[in-house]
Amino acid sequence: MKKVIFFLAALFSISLAIAQHEAQVIRVIDGDTFVAKWGKKSFTCRLKNVDAPELTQNFGFESYRALSDLIIAHKIMITPYRVDLYGRRLVAVTVDNKRVDSILIRDGFAWLYVNYCNEALLKRCMQDAIDNKSGLWHFGKEGVCPPWLYRNYNYRNKLKYCKGCK
Repeated sequence: MKKVIFFLAALFSISLAIAQHEAQVIRVIDGDTFVAKWGKKSFTCRLKNVDAPELTQNFGFESYRALSDLIIAHKIMITPYRVDLYGRRLVAVTVDNKRVDSILIRDGFAWLYVNYCNEALLKRCMQDAIDNKSGLWHFGKEGVCPPWLYRNYNYRNKLKYCKGCK
């Protein structure tokens, strides 16, 4: 039985190593989306676990700059998971062995995408950002509008419900 468990653990470790790719970032689209090249192909990638403000939203440009500073001209490691509804690769990214999702959330440049992730580390990063009023949390919880709501509101509702998002 121990041999079977060891074999399965080794197989799992090998599959993770195979799934990870060293990639080059071609361009950043917004605070959670970018185009990267690994192998001979380029892919539009969406960071798994985070949702960053839209570019037209308050703090959207700052979020875009934060992601750009983290991944442009750096050696990144990408672990692709699946393709989303828009044809983007959902990916996890590390730079210098640091998780990009946790950095963006901790520094207040993105939300933890709670509908798709309940990882304790990322929850703690978001709570730390809120407590420290980092980044978009500078004006408190009432001063920010989550991007998943912002995208669905019409202009009138954005003015009414997204006071910090105009």
